[in-house]
Amino acid sequence: MKLSKLFITAIISALFVSCGTKWNTDYDDALKSAQKKNKDVFLVFTGDDWTDNSVPFKENILNKKEFLSRYSKDYVFLNIDFSQGEFAKTKVAEDASDADKKLAEKIAAEYKRKEVLGRNYSVKVWPAVYLCSAEGYVLEQVIFDADKDTTCTVEEYSEKVEVQRKKAAEIKVLVEAVRSAKGVEKAKAIDELVKGSNPRFSDLYKDLIYEFPALDTENETGRLGFYELAAAYYVSYEATTKNEDPAKPFLDVIEKGHLALDQVQEAYYMAAYSLINGEKFDSALVTEYLEKAYTVNPAGPNAMKILQNLQQMKRFSELEKVQAESDGE
Repeated sequence: MKLSKLFITAIISALFVSCGTKWNTDYDDALKSAQKKNKDVFLVFTGDDWTDNSVPFKENILNKKEFLSRYSKDYVFLNIDFSQGEFAKTKVAEDASDADKKLAEKIAAEYKRKEVLGRNYSVKVWPAVYLCSAEGYVLEQVIFDADKDTTCTVEEYSEKVEVQRKKAAEIKVLVEAVRSAKGVEKAKAIDELVKGSNPRFSDLYKDLIYEFPALDTENETGRLGFYELAAAYYVSYEATTKNEDPAKPFLDVIEKGHLALDQVQEAYYMAAYSLINGEKFDSALVTEYLEKAYTVNPAGPNAMKILQNLQQMKRFSELEKVQAESDGE
């Protein structure tokens, strides 16, 4: 008799907690545990009931006693599984009970959180394996090889992990520097960490980006403008989700006076861009910000691109005006 994928998944899930070493499934709890125990995090993203490799990988490697024993001293284990079966529970009938609706809402919120994590960790393959700090920063990724990693031995896979652990040592030093530093020295440590990390995982440093300006108010690092502008991107996005003005964060950071000319140009351009993609489209305001972006630095590296966008916007505004006049007749 052929077992269904869902049944196999249930077996594997049970094995995950029956080997003496617990696999966490809650991201925040796992990080808290790692911080308390002074460990790193062994993070695995899986799709147990819809990918071909997730279950065999767990069965042949991750849930093996020798693998867990080898790495439990240094890592808290965390599995974020994107289950189609679980996601299906978010959809309930209109006449469902209040209890079922509340459960569906809870599962939907948990799944949304998983989706954010998937984006932050730039998950492109399944399974996806990361060696992370207790804060969740990526120290190194262990790239999954579908042809080898589901059939190799624990020892062979461990050798692959060890190679990445050695590569992770440099980033780990930078993370530890951030932990131990204060004031402007912490700002410098944050800057070294951000510059030394893979930009694919930059969203994981959101809290540090927000913190940087308060640590270096006098711009001793010369990087204050960079972090103020980086923070403005996040604030602008949050404003969009709240139906607030997404351009304002970029205009505010210009007013602070810490940006170089290229950064001022970028901020004005992003102010315009945020309005183009927002619900409240104001062609006159977009044109104004594009004009400011161009004129502030006509020799800037992005000036010609901005000029082209400005010309397109002016043509659009003219068509918009003609249409308005036609509608008024």
